[in-house]
Amino acid sequence: MTIGDRGGVCATARRLPAIIPVPLARTSAFIVRDRGVLLVDAGNPGDETAILTTMRGAGVRPDDLSLILITHGHPDHYGSADALRDLTGAPVAVHAADAGIMQRGVGGLRFPTRVIWRLIGFAGGMIPFPDPCGVEPDITIVGPADLAPFGVRGRVIPTPGHTPGSVSVIIAGGVAIIGDLLSALLPGGEPRLPFGTEDLTEARRSLHTLLACRPERIYAAHGGPWSGMDVWRRFCGKGSKEDRE
Repeated sequence: MTIGDRGGVCATARRLPAIIPVPLARTSAFIVRDRGVLLVDAGNPGDETAILTTMRGAGVRPDDLSLILITHGHPDHYGSADALRDLTGAPVAVHAADAGIMQRGVGGLRFPTRVIWRLIGFAGGMIPFPDPCGVEPDITIVGPADLAPFGVRGRVIPTPGHTPGSVSVIIAGGVAIIGDLLSALLPGGEPRLPFGTEDLTEARRSLHTLLACRPERIYAAHGGPWSGMDVWRRFCGKGSKEDRE
């Protein structure tokens, strides 16, 4: 199945759906509870237990999950997608441009990102390289996509740069969940474009697209959350890094 449309990229609504962060060992996933339930990203292989435990603690049953959305095709974001699909029955969605590397698993990663992950693992001594198993998506996204069919007031927007198929989610009421569009080096750190970004020019363009939606709060897989205004000032405001360049 392929989903996508040509509508606008900003979602609005009178009431906020609940955003439930799921901190994992080296990344984060996010549960969005509205009329339906959306899981944004699925962590590394083996993270399904922690994700389901957080869901149950929030009063969400596994069969309440209506969609597993993968923000991009890296194993720390899709690693538990197969297991969660088996346990919940929810379909897995990813952008068409990253579907191939997710299907192939770790073997599909481009050289620079893989080398960075290996160096981090060797230096820290505690970060195993993810299992090579790939995931077959049920749904491929080809453009801005409405999440209403899954019971969630929000939209998926393409935000390529980190990978060609990276996407972000704009949730009704002013929340953005952005995967690895931005990250922080340390907990509580300022947002920055990640080292593993494949196309910095495209990523900056995607960030401007995201900020045009005027998100009030921005959640990332590595670091944050940050206020939308703080991110705008850092990257787009007068005196920002981009302004100086």
